[in-house]
Amino acid sequence: MAKEKPSDITYELENRFLTYALSTIVSRSLPDVRDGLKPIHRRILFAMHGIGLGADAKPVKSAKIIGEVLGKYHPHGDASTYDSMVRMAQDFSMRYPLVDGKGNFGSIDGDSAAAYRYTEGRLTAITAYMLADIKKDTVDFRQNYDYTLKEPTILPSKVPNLLINGSSGIAVGMACSFPSHNLSEVTAACLALIDDRGLTTAQIMKYIKGPDFPTGAILLNSKTELRKAYEEGSGNLKIRGEWELEKSARGRVQIIVTSIPYGVNKARLIEKIAEIIIAKKLPGLVDVRDESDEKIRVVLEAKTGQDPEKIMTYIFRHTDLESGFQINFNCLTPKGEPSRLSLKEIITYFLDFRMEVVTRRLKYELDILEKRLHILAGLVIVFKNLDKALQLIRSSKSRQEANGKLKKAFRLDDEQAGAVLEIPLYRLVSMEVNKFIDEHKEKLKEQKWIQGLLKSKKKIWQEIKKELIEIEEKFGDKRRTKIKTIESVEYNAEDFIDHEDVFLVISQKGWLRKFKTLIDPAALKFKENDSLLEITQVNTMDLVAFFTSSGVAYIQKAHTLPYTRSGFGEPIQNLFKFEDGERVVRVLPLASNISREDAGDTHPTIKQKKLKFMEKSAEPKEILLVSERGYGFRFPLSNLTETSRAGKKVMSVKTDDRMVSVDWVHGSHVFLATESGKGLRLKLGQVTQLSGPGVGVKLMNVAKSRLVAAKCVNPKDTLQLILENGKTKEIKMTAVPTYHRGSQGVGLAKRTKIINAQLIKNHGKL
Repeated sequence: MAKEKPSDITYELENRFLTYALSTIVSRSLPDVRDGLKPIHRRILFAMHGIGLGADAKPVKSAKIIGEVLGKYHPHGDASTYDSMVRMAQDFSMRYPLVDGKGNFGSIDGDSAAAYRYTEGRLTAITAYMLADIKKDTVDFRQNYDYTLKEPTILPSKVPNLLINGSSGIAVGMACSFPSHNLSEVTAACLALIDDRGLTTAQIMKYIKGPDFPTGAILLNSKTELRKAYEEGSGNLKIRGEWELEKSARGRVQIIVTSIPYGVNKARLIEKIAEIIIAKKLPGLVDVRDESDEKIRVVLEAKTGQDPEKIMTYIFRHTDLESGFQINFNCLTPKGEPSRLSLKEIITYFLDFRMEVVTRRLKYELDILEKRLHILAGLVIVFKNLDKALQLIRSSKSRQEANGKLKKAFRLDDEQAGAVLEIPLYRLVSMEVNKFIDEHKEKLKEQKWIQGLLKSKKKIWQEIKKELIEIEEKFGDKRRTKIKTIESVEYNAEDFIDHEDVFLVISQKGWLRKFKTLIDPAALKFKENDSLLEITQVNTMDLVAFFTSSGVAYIQKAHTLPYTRSGFGEPIQNLFKFEDGERVVRVLPLASNISREDAGDTHPTIKQKKLKFMEKSAEPKEILLVSERGYGFRFPLSNLTETSRAGKKVMSVKTDDRMVSVDWVHGSHVFLATESGKGLRLKLGQVTQLSGPGVGVKLMNVAKSRLVAAKCVNPKDTLQLILENGKTKEIKMTAVPTYHRGSQGVGLAKRTKIINAQLIKNHGKL
């Protein structure tokens, strides 16, 4: 095309993205500091006002309201528009709701509102003060999206809505988060700032104590933290639910939660507490139920003798009953620019806006008043010579002639003469004439009063103060959110755990089960093509180490592992961050207590339970790690501590290798066997020790086979070889020659593969 011209793509992308970002910030995501509304909320309220849905009006279907908004002002999605309307009607979302909703508008449990064809709405009484005087040229209007109507750029709000109801939004490159505040406190701060514009944020906080959320709860921040957040327009709030004690009919202590933090889903909170009870992470708590109606009442039943303070401290730390709220005072200034403001700046902008609105309203009223006075002045002149005026009118042949005679005789203009001719005859009686004269006198007084106001900013501020006081008297209420400094109760999380022995059963394919009792291991069932890998008995307070083929140890307290209710258990991959193809090769219990042998060295004590269907165990201080390619080393237990879900690397294995064996270090020798049927013994001293992840030394030359078993033994021990065909073969260690490391060993099984080996007779001191 002729008008095409080359342009740098980088410049175009940057310029167009910035245009889009600014459009998002201004027209969607950030509220205006003056009325505290985003465009969608402003359009909903204006549309409802336009069809007469005041607080005294009959509610209409929400579908009609949404249609009115979309058709006239907001050509976007109906779902998002209805969601915005719903939020303005929820008393748990808005401190002072702006929409009076009839029907199901959702709940604090996260229930969605009914479809807009089922609900109804109208404006609340406080919203009338946000829309008051909108027809008196108090704010600017602009064309709507199709240039058929006009909509306000801002609402002439008498209410400091941004502070009392808060707001939140995410734009491009910035976000906002305003908590709600108490109307009485904000009004008091506005009145104080009108009297003294030099007040600091700290002085304003004598009136505004802190946020006041719709759901109440307790604000735990100190005055210093709140002051800093209000000064900088950014900070973190810490909110905690309230609770009290009750005794049930059965004599149990009941903990009653009476409020929850703002924004917390009550149903999910109760589900989380129930999960804690089911997982027995808090044995002192036996039940949770929701008895809420209009008020929050969540009942927690505790066992007799339990400390409620410690129970609630645990609940606070592990659920959303204690949560945070981010303060981020980003909003649009009167110039339409996004900015982060302090508390004082927000109030100042609102008050300056009120000065502008009231001034424009007074000028508008004065203009209307002067037009009426002009008409009344003409009427008064005519009424003083009424007979003459009537004679002139009767002698005229047309309205135009009468108009001209009146103008000439009484020195009137077209507007005044036209008004005289419009007066009905019945209003020419003396009583009606006196009404016009009295009205003229009243209007003159009113004109003088308005002119006096416009000449004095001090008097206008007095008008603004009267309006604020009126709103506070009508809608002001007590704080719901308490501000307290609460000392945290110290507790050990393990105090809540039942100390008991449990059984861990893990299959070859990684299905983990946890039982309180295990009578017959042979009765355990597994998925198809799966079988038992290991059974371990451990105390709930002990650490459990899961060693995998990738050379990683995943170590957790036994009580954190889920109990098995039915089925084949839980895949171990759901509990930890396993790589593809990674599998468990050994599970070892490690006692959580540490015994000091001397002042300078500590070693974890191994505490493996002795069962008739399990190996005997000792209390060693090292473990033996061996890979499929025949490499291995000893690893100190003192380096094994509780890990995250990502685990801890204990052995470095190459791409074509994997860890296949983990064993306690005891005895004097190490027995090694390959899949091809060869085996050997090494003196334990030939196995080096590494304190961190490594490859180790080559213990056995596996040739073209792979190592499948590695056991620490004594010379008089007897091992059982598990063969591929399902058979077994017992072999005494005295029959296995001792070689130097790196040897291939001797044949132990002919024409069959060795799968594994296990110790069946131990003659050494473990």
